[in-house]
Parts: sequence; structure tokens; C-alpha cells
Amino acid sequence: MKRRILFWIKVVVAAVLLAIIFHIVEPSIIWAALREADFRLVAIGAALMPLNIYLQEIKWRYLVRLVRPGVTTAESLGSLLGGFAFGIVTPGRIGEYGRALFIRNTPPLKLIGLTVIDKFYNLGCTIAFGLPALLTLPWMFDLDIGRWFAPLLILVVVIDFALLYLALDPRPVRSLIYAIQLMIPRGGRIAQLVGGLDRFNTPQARVTLTLTVAHYLVFLAQFFFFVAAFERIDPLSSARAAAAVLFSKSALPIAIGDLGIDQLVSMQFFGEFGVSEAAAVNASLLLFALNVLLPSLAGILFIGRLQLGASDNGDKR
Repeated sequence: MKRRILFWIKVVVAAVLLAIIFHIVEPSIIWAALREADFRLVAIGAALMPLNIYLQEIKWRYLVRLVRPGVTTAESLGSLLGGFAFGIVTPGRIGEYGRALFIRNTPPLKLIGLTVIDKFYNLGCTIAFGLPALLTLPWMFDLDIGRWFAPLLILVVVIDFALLYLALDPRPVRSLIYAIQLMIPRGGRIAQLVGGLDRFNTPQARVTLTLTVAHYLVFLAQFFFFVAAFERIDPLSSARAAAAVLFSKSALPIAIGDLGIDQLVSMQFFGEFGVSEAAAVNASLLLFALNVLLPSLAGILFIGRLQLGASDNGDKR
């Protein structure tokens, strides 16, 4: 009951945020901007969506093979898309941990542990790029933080180096988790949860980091093409704004599928570089539709197969 109440609260939050956006920018203005867009650039951004999904799938398959070497591309893709379907209805996409349900003959807790690894690299990349981007946006220089700027910049550099160290060498985190496991009675479930860490060493960490950064750069490229379809903006400014947007919405998982918060922060941060509110809203909505909504709709097909398989198993018994 509490989960259902929380879910509907998040739905209401998303609806309120969208209502605020459409109050700030009239839907007719958003629609007019969409009709005048350069659809060649929209097509380039859309064409990057399969690459976006492919990089996520190959990374997930690489991680799953640490505990189940025989996993197929179809299984890992179905697991990824099924996780999207679960994740779109949960704040911060927590539901993506449901990927574990789609990989057969593997302990679910081990797969959840691998999902944690995947999420850690995604979040680490978001923080590593997003913090300096947020700190160097034009509006930050208008604030009275003159004497604090240098210490903040040093802190960001320290955080980025710490994240890079942990991303390249998982041994410290693994040792800490194992130590915690020994202190917790009945740690059998935790042992399964961290089971994927046994084979996750420096070589695997480097591959995972490379795929994560590649996926992140594709996201930045998509955002650039979608914004450039409506307003002229240089790639570096677009990357700074997009990195700040991704960081901010990850830090504020207050709406279903990040809908609403994504558009609000896009209006703010891209506006710092002269991008109109309508252009920022359109670009962020296109990203949501292509990178979140469409994969989630495809994932529903895999959820249906999962439920059918469970029903068939029940009948056999």
C-alpha cells in the first residue's frame, strides 16, 4: 500500500512539474518551434538511439557473463529493455533492478549485484562530468562565490580522481563489502548479492568504464543534435549544459521517469547559452521519447513473455 501511495505521489509530482512548464512556455509556442525544427538534425539524434541501446546492452551482457558465461544477446537485451519498462514507473529508475527477472538459471541476487555495478559506473560518470559542468555554468559566476570557487573546484577535482580510482580498481570497495558481510549475521543473501564481484577485477573495470563513457558521450551528442535542431549552439556549450542536466535530474529523482524535472532543468541550463525555453523543452522531450519511452514500450513485450513463462511453469506443476 505504501509503495502504491508513493508511486502516485511521484505521478502527481511529474504532472505538476509539466503543468508548471506549460504555464511558463505555452504549448502553442512549443508546437510552433517543433514545426520549424531542422529535422535533419533530429534524424541524426534519433539515429544515435540504437547505438545508445547497443552500448548499454553490450555492457550489461559483459557483466552478466561474469556469473553466467552462456548468456545470449537476446537474453541480455530482453533483460535490459525489461528493466527499462520497470524503471520508467519508478523515481531514479530504481525498477531497473528488475533486470534480474529476465536472466534464467542465475541467482537473482547476483544479477542485482551486477546491476549495482552498472548503476555505480553510470552514476560515477554522471557525477564526474556533471559536477564540473554545473560549477562552470555562466550563472554560477553571477553568484557571490568568489572566494569559494577555488576550494569548490579543488573538491570537484578530488571527487573526480577518487571516482576514477574506484572505477579502475574495484578492490577497495570489494574488500569493504566483504568486511561488512562478515559483520552481519546471516550474510548468505549479501554473499549472493556481491557474488558478481568475485570476477570483477581491474581488466573488467576498465572495459566497463570505457563502455560507460562511450554511452555517456553518445547521450551528450544526442542532446546536442536535438537542441541544435531548434537553436544554434556550439558543441562544447551543449555538452556543459547537458552534463549539468543529467547530474541534476539524477540528484533529484522526484518524478516518474524524471519527466518534468528533466525539462525544467534543461530550460534553466541551456537558457544560460541563449537557447529558448521552447527549444530546451522540445529537445528534452525528444530525448525522453527516444531513450526512455520507446525502449520501455519494447520492454513491455518482454514482461509479457516473462509472465507467460511463469504461467506455463505453474501449469506444469
